[in-house]
Amino acid sequence: MSASSTTPSPLQGVKVIELSHLIAGPYCGQLLAEEGATVVKVEPPEGELTRHREPMRQQDGKEISGYFGALNRGKQSITLNLKNEKGLQTLHQLLEGADVLLTNMRGGALKRLGLYPEDLVKRYPRLIVACISGFGLQNAGKYTEVAGLAMVAEAMSGTTSLTRDHDGNPVWCGFAMGDILAGMTAHSAILLALRNQEQHGIGRVLDLSMVECSLPMVSVALAREQSASAELRAFAGSNNFHGVPYGAFPASDGFVNIGVNRDDFWARLCDAMQRPELGTDARYAKYVERAKRQHEVHTLTEEFTRQFTREEIVAKLNAVDVPVASILNMNELTEHDYMQLRGSFRTVRDGIGGTMQLPVDATRFDPAPGSDLVPLLGEHRDAVLRKALNLSAQDIERLEEEGAFGKTQALASVA
Repeated sequence: MSASSTTPSPLQGVKVIELSHLIAGPYCGQLLAEEGATVVKVEPPEGELTRHREPMRQQDGKEISGYFGALNRGKQSITLNLKNEKGLQTLHQLLEGADVLLTNMRGGALKRLGLYPEDLVKRYPRLIVACISGFGLQNAGKYTEVAGLAMVAEAMSGTTSLTRDHDGNPVWCGFAMGDILAGMTAHSAILLALRNQEQHGIGRVLDLSMVECSLPMVSVALAREQSASAELRAFAGSNNFHGVPYGAFPASDGFVNIGVNRDDFWARLCDAMQRPELGTDARYAKYVERAKRQHEVHTLTEEFTRQFTREEIVAKLNAVDVPVASILNMNELTEHDYMQLRGSFRTVRDGIGGTMQLPVDATRFDPAPGSDLVPLLGEHRDAVLRKALNLSAQDIERLEEEGAFGKTQALASVA
């Protein structure tokens, strides 16, 4: 439920320095910005990695990456050359007045810059240092400096072993689930740490491993594996005990997801397929028996689904209360009637005169003013340095001459 327009944003007054790139860190920072925190995104002179990722939107001689726009709205962008003494000094000055530092740089890079989390908390006792990495910075042994993409975390956490085709072969889920989970976990951890900071005036290091942030996704499967009989484990197949049939099935115009995780759902599905006798057939009536005959059950289900459109299948199964949904593609998503009813997407200004439709914050807190705008590279440098550090135009010009900002590339402009 929306709050009154006069209600302050939940994180109003919280100051965050974001030193992150790609997905996990930026997504966390975007959540904080939408909830009212002032998030200053510190980028290298050439811009963070996703500013370069195709496809690019171009308009009036400017360009912006859709990838970057999806993860960085509502932030203030400045550039700092952290390999330059004055650039690093400026970052430390910003940290003196900050509540949170959010980063997904590797531990080795942080050490080389003199920004190792434990050292920062000693220097700034109130500071919350949230570090997202593939395997964690502490107690990770040889894994500390191993590259940790979401796909790596998904594999090591066992989640990829659960996203399988009907033959039981592992299939990547198709999106950076490990990154989003890590960003959400970091967001929750920061909120808890802010509570401690508010009550006790202390900061802390949040050492978040993408692998561990992904582990809750396998909790049920792990417990089932430890509880199931050897016979059932042998026939778990592609669904890991969720149900049979369970997964994606072809329609005449795409695919649908069908979830039969109860025996009564199976009987209802059989009614919808006009094969009611299968609902009481001893070979299929109970889950354990269907699990032993997954290929047979999937073939029977596909014979039904291939005859109809997605809309027709959904109508037939909804009529008998069997869980089902059309698998929507990105072009269909924003126009779906459910999304329209809920207002599931918001208009985001891309910073170059265009707009994008992107997901709302599902908590439905009113988004903070300005959280719908994607920042251009270095757009807020002068404003941030004047407000946060009380620097004059001459001070900023001197820092520029001393190389604190590097040679900023105007990524917002197309040569």
